[in-house]
Amino acid sequence: MNKAINRLVGLALIALIFTSCKKEINIYVSPPGNDANPGTKELPLASFEGAKDNVRKIKSSSKGDINVWFRGGEYALKETVVFGLEDSGEDGSTITYQAYPDEKPVFTSDIKIEGWKKPDAAIPELPEAAVGKVWVTDVPKMRDMPWRFYTLYDSEGRLPRARSKGFIPTAVSPGSLSDATDKDILHFPSGTLKNWPNLEDVEIVVRPLQAWVMNILPLESVDEKAKIATMVFTATYLMEELHLIPGLECAWVENVLEALDKPGEWVLNTKEGKLYLWTRDNEKPKGIVAPLIKEYILVQGQEDKMGVADIPVRNLCFKGLTFMHGERYSWAPEDEGLQHDWEMYDKANSLIRFRVAENCTVEQCHFVQSGGTAIRSDLYGQNIKIQNNHIEHIGGTGVLLCGYGPGTKDVNKNNLVYNNHIQNVGEIYWHSPAIFLWQSGENRVANNLIHNTPYAGIIISGLTDRFKTRTEFKEQDLSSPMEDSIEANESNHFSCNNLIEYNEIHHGMELMGDGNGIYLRGAGIGNIISQNYIHHFIAQKIVMQSPIRTDGLQKGTLITGNLLYKCVSHGIHLKHNNRAENNIIADIIESYHNGKTIPPAYLKLKSGPLTGGAIKRNILYHTKGDVAFYDQGVGKDPLKLAWAKEADTDYNIYYCADNPELSRKILDENQKDGVDLHSLATDPLFVDPEHGDFRLKPESPALKLGFVPIDLSRVGLRKIP
Repeated sequence: MNKAINRLVGLALIALIFTSCKKEINIYVSPPGNDANPGTKELPLASFEGAKDNVRKIKSSSKGDINVWFRGGEYALKETVVFGLEDSGEDGSTITYQAYPDEKPVFTSDIKIEGWKKPDAAIPELPEAAVGKVWVTDVPKMRDMPWRFYTLYDSEGRLPRARSKGFIPTAVSPGSLSDATDKDILHFPSGTLKNWPNLEDVEIVVRPLQAWVMNILPLESVDEKAKIATMVFTATYLMEELHLIPGLECAWVENVLEALDKPGEWVLNTKEGKLYLWTRDNEKPKGIVAPLIKEYILVQGQEDKMGVADIPVRNLCFKGLTFMHGERYSWAPEDEGLQHDWEMYDKANSLIRFRVAENCTVEQCHFVQSGGTAIRSDLYGQNIKIQNNHIEHIGGTGVLLCGYGPGTKDVNKNNLVYNNHIQNVGEIYWHSPAIFLWQSGENRVANNLIHNTPYAGIIISGLTDRFKTRTEFKEQDLSSPMEDSIEANESNHFSCNNLIEYNEIHHGMELMGDGNGIYLRGAGIGNIISQNYIHHFIAQKIVMQSPIRTDGLQKGTLITGNLLYKCVSHGIHLKHNNRAENNIIADIIESYHNGKTIPPAYLKLKSGPLTGGAIKRNILYHTKGDVAFYDQGVGKDPLKLAWAKEADTDYNIYYCADNPELSRKILDENQKDGVDLHSLATDPLFVDPEHGDFRLKPESPALKLGFVPIDLSRVGLRKIP
């Protein structure tokens, strides 16, 4: 008995000693502090670098969680803060870099621009509207080189760079010096472009051929006589008139004095070392800053691209911090785009970047008024939690999870993107989605509020089926180690088994065409799109939009329990063996193409076979006007079935409120083809569909068909405890 008691006492003492060794440690940082200080509340450190170095010293002699508290104020970053393997939390402990309670630490890379004066002489290039209103200053060199920056800020936010009137690229003329397949060549209308003396500062912004991408391209040369401009890099597609939106002025010039014609606009001439600005309020410029760096925090483990020995940084947390005024990224010769250059592969373009990391967290942070992406996790990234953040008014993507390329290894997975408010992303690169998963699987993306985006809300992709060769496109296949081509088979698709649920996405597709609320292509199997509320995609009445779309050879996706309301063109774009079950699609809106009105289609089925797929227990509700519940691409007859009869199509409700006969006619045609044998053409009895209340009344016929009610109270942002 005594031995047993002694043993228990000994174990208790060991546990007590271990607990005391793992006590919580606090370090303090403040803008007026000093990195020579010990980091106490009374004598705080001054910088992220100072805090990181202090943590390393403490780790060598103490165990336990470490809290680094940043007091309120502004912290200027001159270079990226890099956290390596030696900065990990050890033995299960966590190192948290966080805001001091009720204070706001703000991280920028601002350089103040001062010395403003009115020009000594007239500037002949200026438009008449700007004469006498423009200020100029000398821009300092950086590292003995001309300082070329791409974004500029005042107290209200990002200032717009001078932008010319739009134009439509001209067609290749007979006898032209360029080939019709040259993607680095722009044919322009007479007088649109000039061979400017500082040509290296000028950029062309173009939406090349397709409506789902835009490029920002530096100029290499301009032949004014031949009306041909050559870019430093190739565009994603040919620089021609948009095929889905003919007549749209889809190209323009930025950063030339001839285009400086509105308050707030600016032009940088690095050859002269001059910055020109027409202030928003027509007063002398004050508080003008330019960013120094693109990437603020890099958590950098040890990657092994061709092997299996990635060694991640672990157990870091960034909490309650504000990040502003990062620089915009630009293309580089070695860049590899992600379908369809919506982002760049393994690129330093975000304010916080995890590159080979595990068990790390970004929470309750604010990313605002910046030129690039907010948060990304590259290559190996597991158990990364991105939660409770606010991302707004940035130039690129909100959140990107980007694994290794096709044909390599599946190690970007098991991450959480939860309860983030993401708005007004893609303000520079319009095609940037709010959340992008590329070659990243088994993640949960839940309860995010996404709104006012120029393009898509959420994209899940990997290897597309169409672009197999390295030479045809500069997009994602370059990220593969394979020499010639990659087959679009499931073994190369790592964006599998993602759960996308309880997200609210509204007012997307405000600028671009051919896009979606949630989009999947080349993402692999097992993805579930569940209980999302996608509504009011109404800014662009362009054909080829859908709240939810499976594209290309996308297979094995379950789309269930979603409410899709007041979106243009289509409801669900379904292909192959994907399944749409228990969704409400209501009041899809007509679109336009080539001057023609296209009736809304609730289900678009254009690729098969749909064998193994399902269209079951959906409610398709149309209030007023012409409608085609199915768009199957089978000629002029909107009632004819092609793909639907290959899927398990039944127990649906079709209802056109102002023309019930149309609903019955559609159902009759379906049933003659052996489809929808138990479906109904009847009022589903929503509580108040006129005002967007799609709860079902107790006597609803949908309930008798087995429809499970959708609970919107669980959708969208949750309160932070």
